[in-house]
Amino acid sequence: MAAQKPDRRIARTRQRLREALLSLIVERGYEKVTVQDILDRAEIGRATFYEHFRGKEDLLGSGIEQLRAHLLQEWKSDAGTGPVERLGFTLALFRHVDGHRQLYQAIVGRESGVIVERKMRRMLADLVREDLKSRKSAGQSTVSIDLAVQYVAGALWSVLTWWMDYRVPLRPEEMNRIFRQLTFPGLDATLSGKLLAG
Repeated sequence: MAAQKPDRRIARTRQRLREALLSLIVERGYEKVTVQDILDRAEIGRATFYEHFRGKEDLLGSGIEQLRAHLLQEWKSDAGTGPVERLGFTLALFRHVDGHRQLYQAIVGRESGVIVERKMRRMLADLVREDLKSRKSAGQSTVSIDLAVQYVAGALWSVLTWWMDYRVPLRPEEMNRIFRQLTFPGLDATLSGKLLAG
């Protein structure tokens, strides 16, 4: 029992630091936020910060990894005992973005979102790759899978950016449906091998 208390304390400290960074990104943009700003907002000392993270970018990466774990959990739990839905993480992503609109509007609406965007796109590409590789047909080209991964991750980020930038009044479920309708025909052609063969 006693061993769990430090773990909870560590988790709380790390969460406070993540929340401090996110609130500062909304206010100032990622580039203008310093480690000292984060420490002041979280009311945590410098030594404690560096016990957990190498710097601001490491802290950001930890938040994105937490998001990735959340999306995977939602994706797998939605499947229940049935087959895992193709790109099933996208609905959870649209819901997350909808629930954190201020943050995403700050990220996509500023040039300082470049580092955040790069990390987000990499995370999305990893999720897409994980799904597509499990569905790869025998003898299918790795190039077609890699190309499909980049296309889907880029398209998903572009749709999210459009949704936030233009403040389009569509619900997450509608955005997810539209994204899938736009994406799946090309993805189906690629996975079946028809696209590169033609």
